[in-house]
Amino acid sequence: MKKELRKKFIKERNTLPEEYRIEASNKIFSLLEELDLFNKAERIFVFVGFGSEITTEIFIKKHLANKQIYVPKIVNGDMKLVNITRWDSLKPGHFNVLEPENDDFYNGSVDLVITPSIVFNKQGYRLGYGKGYYDKYFSQNNYKVSIGLSYDQLLQDNIPTEEHDQKVGFIITEKGIITC
Repeated sequence: MKKELRKKFIKERNTLPEEYRIEASNKIFSLLEELDLFNKAERIFVFVGFGSEITTEIFIKKHLANKQIYVPKIVNGDMKLVNITRWDSLKPGHFNVLEPENDDFYNGSVDLVITPSIVFNKQGYRLGYGKGYYDKYFSQNNYKVSIGLSYDQLLQDNIPTEEHDQKVGFIITEKGIITC
C-alpha cells in the first residue's frame, strides 16, 4: 500500500507548477527563519532537496557562514551526517542526490533536523522513500527538534503508519506552522 501511495504522491508533487513550488519553498523557509528554535540552533541537519522536493539549496548556502550545517550521506545502507562549509563540496551520490564528497562523519547531537518527505500527515508522520533512514535516525534521539517541510497542497489528513514510524515535532507549509 505504501509503495502505491509513494508513486501517487510523487506524481502529484511532480505536477505542481514550478512557480508554486518556488514560491512555497521561499515562504516555508521565511517561516522557519522566524522561529526562535531556528535562531537558537547552532547545529542543523538538513536534507538536500532534489527533483520536485522543497528546494534547500538557497537555505543551505545562506546559513553556511552562521550555522553548522550537516547534510546526509548514504554509506552501506546507513545515513551518516557530514558537516559542510561549501555547497560546491557536494557531488551526486546515492539516488543521484547531492552528497558530501568527504567521509568526515558527525555522530554528535544536532539542535534541529529539517526533514524531507514525499508527504506528511497533519499529525507529523511522514511517508518517505521507503528506506527508513530518517526513522532510524530519529530513533537514536540525537537531536533536539525535528521539523518537516511540506507543500500545503500535499499535506494529508491520514497516511498509513507503522510501529517504527517516527513523527516530526512541527510541520511548516507555505500557509503556516503545525505543532505535531
